[in-house]
Amino acid sequence: MAPIPTKVKLAGANNTLTIQWSDGHTSAYPYHFLRDRCPCATCEGSGRPSQKPTNPFPMLSQKPLRPDRAELVGRYALQIFWNDGHSAGIYAFDYLRSLCPCPECDAQRLAKSD
Repeated sequence: MAPIPTKVKLAGANNTLTIQWSDGHTSAYPYHFLRDRCPCATCEGSGRPSQKPTNPFPMLSQKPLRPDRAELVGRYALQIFWNDGHSAGIYAFDYLRSLCPCPECDAQRLAKSD
């Protein structure tokens, strides 16, 4: 059985979303990392990382990117509502797990690609 989240923490250290998985693994995703990998049709269809609203006046203070909230979608995914107004992405649990940026998961991905 594929691992599922047992705990999701939005306000992690160093601007991360942290997930504890049912197999004991913990994943810490930097906010920008997740936002840039939004799986929604608009972001995926662009052929590049997510289409974020652009600020025409970057010198004016803009709020740092962070999730305002997250909600479960059935028993298979997490919908993240970002403070930049984007919320169309449904992050399936298997997709989130495949994105885990920890060194252990990076090593497993490298081993599979060889």
